[in-house]
Amino acid sequence: MIIQVLFFKNKIYKLNEKTVSDLKEIKSEIEKSREIFKSITIEKIIDLFHQFGRELLHNKEFISFEGVPFLSNWLRKGNIEKIVIKNLGSFKVLKDFIGEGRKKVKAQPRGVICHWIAGNVPTLGFFSLIQSILVGNSNIVKIPPESQFIFLELIKLFGKTEIEGLKGSDILKTVAVIDFSPSDTKSNLNFSLTADARVIWGGQEAVDAISKTSKMSHCDDIVFGPKYSFGIVDKKAQESEEFPKLIRRFVNDIIIFDQSACSSPQVIFFEKGPLDLESIGKFFEDEFKLASKRFPKNGIDQFIASKIINIRAEYALAPEKKVIASKENDWTILMDDNIRLEEPVQSRTIFLKEVDSVMDCVDLITPRIQTIGTAIYNRNKLLEFTDAVTYKGVARCVLPGQMNFYDSPWDGIYFLNRLVRWVTLYMPADEKL
Repeated sequence: MIIQVLFFKNKIYKLNEKTVSDLKEIKSEIEKSREIFKSITIEKIIDLFHQFGRELLHNKEFISFEGVPFLSNWLRKGNIEKIVIKNLGSFKVLKDFIGEGRKKVKAQPRGVICHWIAGNVPTLGFFSLIQSILVGNSNIVKIPPESQFIFLELIKLFGKTEIEGLKGSDILKTVAVIDFSPSDTKSNLNFSLTADARVIWGGQEAVDAISKTSKMSHCDDIVFGPKYSFGIVDKKAQESEEFPKLIRRFVNDIIIFDQSACSSPQVIFFEKGPLDLESIGKFFEDEFKLASKRFPKNGIDQFIASKIINIRAEYALAPEKKVIASKENDWTILMDDNIRLEEPVQSRTIFLKEVDSVMDCVDLITPRIQTIGTAIYNRNKLLEFTDAVTYKGVARCVLPGQMNFYDSPWDGIYFLNRLVRWVTLYMPADEKL
């Protein structure tokens, strides 16, 4: 049982520089450090995160990292304040017992939050960590190897961030970052038994393995499992002057994270309208060419590259299917009328399909569907469609271009709300006080 410590007590460790066999010392230290949250307000922590976001935005090195522009935008003070209000109702409930009459409530931190972070989005761990810090928890974050460099660089910059005497390094005393092999069941058990709440981001296999691991009886699980997302465009949207802009926004959703995020579109359905699929495909071709110049691929996994080659060949050989693709593996557009959700190929590979009505897609919906990029310009149709798909399990219906915007609720969960314990106080009658 070997647990790699990557960050602890404001120090970043190289691989194998610090290892432990259990998390007792780490848990003890970050719990002691959590006392800092009693002396600072959430408003001041939000100001610190806002300053961190600004520093990310103006740092040429960081802004080039995948997902960092989104993170810096998400860290805006106004955005985080909205998240707190949506989740908790007020800032005051984190400080005092509030409520009308003799019954009062307060949101207390849960304690030690253990985060299992998936490797598909490099900045994912920070979105999880920041929200837990906001409500006064201490945190241990398990980061997979493919995300460690970016995550630790972000930690390093946040530690140097300062505003009105409050330093990021003060907050980071409550944080540890670790890793261990997924096959190390003893370390996984030790990590699980450390948690007052477990936050699990990952695929089905990872979610199943972690969920089955023993935990303390009071420990709550917050699970963000595997999801699938797609787009839908109605006839009226195709007829609008801004149709080319809609395509550009969908292409932005595709390019961000190269479709590895749960919120990335894999298929886009078009209601029969003035344009056939091939004409629509030409719009996508033009936008992919422009976007590829601005955001060239950094590289491609060989397994995904072989999938792209195979699917291109399949569509090129089938008379009922069409394909438009770059010379290399930069982007691929696949067109047919088979109304189904295709297995994701990723890496800027999009399936375009034609349907008689947007309502034809409702039968495809399961709780596995997370986000639908919804370009439906008929108001009644929009309301009918979104009510039907969300009833069957969809969590988010958003505009094209906003599919990867991390919002609250996420996956149907008010995350911040789940990171606190709601406690009650029954006051004595006034005359007894």
